[in-house]
Amino acid sequence: MKRTQWQSKMDGHFGRSEEFIEHIRFLTPPKAGIRNDGYLQKAGIRNDGYLQKAGIRNDGYPRRGGFRMIGSRAFTLIELLVVIAIIAMLVGIMAVGLKMATRQAKNLRQKTELRAMEIGLELFAKDFDGYPDSKVLGPDKGGLAVCGAQHLAEALLGRDDRGFEPLTGWYPPNDQLYRASLDAATLNTLYNASDNTSLIRRKERYVELKHSGVYTIAELWQSGVAPSNIYTSAGAVNRLRSPVITDTLNLNTITLGGTTVKVGLPVLYFKADGTKRFRINGDTPPAKAINPAPMEYRQWIYNFDDNLPVVNLPVLADPTQPDTDFTDSADATKNLAQVFYEKITQTADTGRNYYKPFNANKFILISAGWDGVYGTKDDITNFDY
Repeated sequence: MKRTQWQSKMDGHFGRSEEFIEHIRFLTPPKAGIRNDGYLQKAGIRNDGYLQKAGIRNDGYPRRGGFRMIGSRAFTLIELLVVIAIIAMLVGIMAVGLKMATRQAKNLRQKTELRAMEIGLELFAKDFDGYPDSKVLGPDKGGLAVCGAQHLAEALLGRDDRGFEPLTGWYPPNDQLYRASLDAATLNTLYNASDNTSLIRRKERYVELKHSGVYTIAELWQSGVAPSNIYTSAGAVNRLRSPVITDTLNLNTITLGGTTVKVGLPVLYFKADGTKRFRINGDTPPAKAINPAPMEYRQWIYNFDDNLPVVNLPVLADPTQPDTDFTDSADATKNLAQVFYEKITQTADTGRNYYKPFNANKFILISAGWDGVYGTKDDITNFDY
């Protein structure tokens, strides 16, 4: 048989190629699994490079009882527990972050609604040469109170959500008490949806609220309103209704017509009287007032009483809980008015010896935040953008 050039060359090293083949076979570990043609056998080294239990140790030396790969062992219990703990920690961190992001998004949505109300009030002021009044009506005439939050809803939406009626007396129980020029015939047309006379007089709604609610006090506080003297509109229709605009957080649950509904708390509205002073008493010379009495703050730019009927309502989420609106948990000596005026006061400039409120010539809007309490740090307002 004719010998190849390669075989002849190998003969120079090993004598003959047959001797070379025998030499290769001698070096191959028994049952190691590698055939001399380069293919893997069933017991030996897998084609992915890992050693099977009967094979060669990864340090290359034989081992009694066969060969095994150290990297193929299972997880221990401690390793599994560590991995589970790390995953749980990461999930917890992500949950907290997601919760904070959700709150931020909902706060931004509420601020957007307040901004829409601001624009609506500006349009109202353009049409009627001034913002709607926020003064409490009723108690001075021996009736129930209609306050700033209710005036806000009427001005922007009307009492039936179909637009503002220019002939209003701002007092749904009896508009004639504050608008003596209203005769009986005209009174009966106020907010009467079936009377075209009223619809023609009305202004279109000044705001389109996408997320806020509009409810009467009776619909929200179904278990009673004591100790507040607010007008609830219980059983009222058309011109006798006096709704409020609620915030977008919807942290409370009520039942309407057999349906469970998520609702927010009323948005407070205070109109400024720029002709008056702010947070000083009537002494001579005037001094800064601390824990002001009604006779003092009623002479100020903003009157705390304008929404006191809402502030005095029981806790909507749980009427058995104490009402903590406009209270300072760190200083029990402050009265409600003091906390309110501190909240709406701008930070004093260096060297300034007097107080200045936010929006001194306009109005302020206050929405209770996630704690459902007015007068705390998480309140959402139109003066802290």
